This record gives sequence, C-alpha cells and structure tokens, in this order.
Amino acid sequence: MLFEEKNVRIANHCFKQIAAKGFDPEKVRKAIEDPDKVTEVRKHPGQLRACGWGYAVVLAPHNNGREWMAVTVYLDQVVTPLRDDQKNDPAALASARVAQAESVA
Repeated sequence: MLFEEKNVRIANHCFKQIAAKGFDPEKVRKAIEDPDKVTEVRKHPGQLRACGWGYAVVLAPHNNGREWMAVTVYLDQVVTPLRDDQKNDPAALASARVAQAESVA
C-alpha cells in the first residue's frame, strides 16, 4: 500500500464532507488503504488522489512529509456542476468540457 509507511490523518473538512454527503466512512478508509488507482492532483503539486470503493480522496503531505492529510473526498468519476468559484478557472472549464464530451460519446 502506498500510504502504509506514513500515518494518514483526516482533516476536519474531509470529515464534514463524509457526513454532509452521507458517504460510507469505511469505504472512504478502504479507498485510502487499498486504492484501485492513485493519481497526482495537477492543480496542487505534491497532492495525490486515491481512488477506490467509489470515492476519490485527496491526500496532501503533512507534518514536513512525515504524514499524509486526507483533505477532501468526493465521488469518483462523477461530474458535478461547476461551482461559482470555478466558472472562470481555465482548468475547471477544460475539465467540464472533457467530461461533457465523454458523456456524449
């Protein structure tokens, strides 16, 4: 497992997302412990996205790289409408266009 050598802490925001969205905490934990895939977060170098069990968990280096911090979680492979703060973000707009094109294909 990628994250086994370091502790993984859960940020308050991540706990709030799990509760607010009704996510299964056990499956979120499994996504971190046994992800199907791990990708880099392009917008935030150094952060990784652990995907599995239907969830994508974003992890950031924490405590001078000695730990990981799960900063947020969302449903994996689910495209949501752009938030107001994303409507002028070129990366978000490009991602939305790609998702729209894939859903039409």
